[in-house]
Amino acid sequence: MLNRANRYPVAVLAWCALGAAGLSCVSIRVPADGTSGGITGDGRRVDAGMPGSAPGSGGGAGAPPGGSAPPVAGSEGARATCGNGRLDPTEVCDDGNVRDGDGCRHDCGAIEPDFSCPVAGQPCVYLVKCGDGQLGGNERCDPPEVGHGCSATCQLEPGWVCDGPASCRRTVCGDGHQEGTEACDDGNQIDGDGCSASCTLEPDCGSGVCISKCGDGVKLPPEACDDGNQVDGDGCAHDCTVEVGFSCADATASPPDHLALRVVYRDFISFPTGGSTRHPDFEIFSGMDVTPLLVEPVLGADGKPVIDGRCTQPGVTARCPYDQQLTTAGNFAEWYRDTPGVNVTIPSVLMLPRLPGGAYVYDSAPAGFYPIDNQGFTAPPARELPALADAVVNDGGLHDFGFTTEIHTFLQYRGGESLVFSGDDDMWIFLNRHLALDVGGLHTRTERTLVIDDNAAAWGLAVGGLYPLELFHAERHSAGSNFKLTLTGFSATSSRCTSTCGDGVVAAPVEQCDDGNTVDGDGCSHDCRHETVIP
Repeated sequence: MLNRANRYPVAVLAWCALGAAGLSCVSIRVPADGTSGGITGDGRRVDAGMPGSAPGSGGGAGAPPGGSAPPVAGSEGARATCGNGRLDPTEVCDDGNVRDGDGCRHDCGAIEPDFSCPVAGQPCVYLVKCGDGQLGGNERCDPPEVGHGCSATCQLEPGWVCDGPASCRRTVCGDGHQEGTEACDDGNQIDGDGCSASCTLEPDCGSGVCISKCGDGVKLPPEACDDGNQVDGDGCAHDCTVEVGFSCADATASPPDHLALRVVYRDFISFPTGGSTRHPDFEIFSGMDVTPLLVEPVLGADGKPVIDGRCTQPGVTARCPYDQQLTTAGNFAEWYRDTPGVNVTIPSVLMLPRLPGGAYVYDSAPAGFYPIDNQGFTAPPARELPALADAVVNDGGLHDFGFTTEIHTFLQYRGGESLVFSGDDDMWIFLNRHLALDVGGLHTRTERTLVIDDNAAAWGLAVGGLYPLELFHAERHSAGSNFKLTLTGFSATSSRCTSTCGDGVVAAPVEQCDDGNTVDGDGCSHDCRHETVIP
């Protein structure tokens, strides 16, 4: 006799006994494969113990007259075995293994969404088919239209959104509407404000300690992966765990074509007009080279530079070779803090295009660095006059010379990074709140290089760690202004996830099937695509 439900041969055993109520019979079906279990007439899996057997050898409650009945499924000696490829009575499916993600749950108690498991012992069938014009599973569009929004695996292409299965259009990063592959959209295209210029998430370093979030493309513990989005179905799930059927390896984040660093300029009065007053630190002092240590080696509690106190009085000394450079701590505190009546705050962006070698560079030459002309105090009604730039150093035009520059970004230290600044006047760069590059004082155009590896330990950097990088600059004297910034090796550790065809787990939507091998001709091809098999 063939048990069609379980697809293995069985033998039927029966015994009868005469009691007060007459003749009573019980039958069981016993597998003919040598296993000890049987199946009662009502479908229960049991041991093949015979009437009258000793306790533990098949006898128990519900025994026929004169003996003990075999135990029901789930009792000692008769447990259903998930993963044996046979559909036991307590199982919903059994595909011959105890893995999740292949259609039959690890305990054989449920068929996973978007799967069908019609034949015990055989791989379950993934019902979602990319290209059928129907959205299912993790598909975000269907049918594929590569280059027009829908990839070959029915996923959105970067920069696209699909309003229906096949109605796709480009997204507009910076329009304030998060859609498609955008992880965020805060209404601008500026890096450093939590949502990057390409509408991807960014770490938050506003408190002085950088905090990474899942989906920002920076892989940090306890994340198992971070591929720069919070989308399921690409190997790295929305909660930065590796999805079933995928493996994810550390990789360098795909570099953008440019960096759009968020900048705050503050305008000060250098050439007063209309009854205004010059700021005591602007267009007063001079110098020919760097005056080091004008600021403390660590940022203050509010994340701003703190004046050291040197060079605040007239006189040339060993520490102040170019005479007085500053006045008071109170006046200096206004440089990088909004102070009504003293400065005018002008938010902006500093664009650093990516060069063929991978470095990001901003260079104001040869025209000069004059980012706030006709703004701030020089805007009508003017309280400050522009000054003439040197025609040899810059363009010889009229410009606003008195302002400061403040930039906040971040660095994931991986080793090998460097930063080069060339310009005038003051520039202080802090990494992890430590003064890392000191180009302070009034000076002509000067170039300095910061090789981060040289002092990483002293600044508390650990490989893989995420740290704030903060730049504080001041243009305080005519008749030239220059600014060049070069960032090399500033790439974070992200994740690159791939499916493993042949591991028996369907990594949807990349794989349409996975029968545990990479052989063609068995219904699931070597690259885990459905195939038609002709007998």
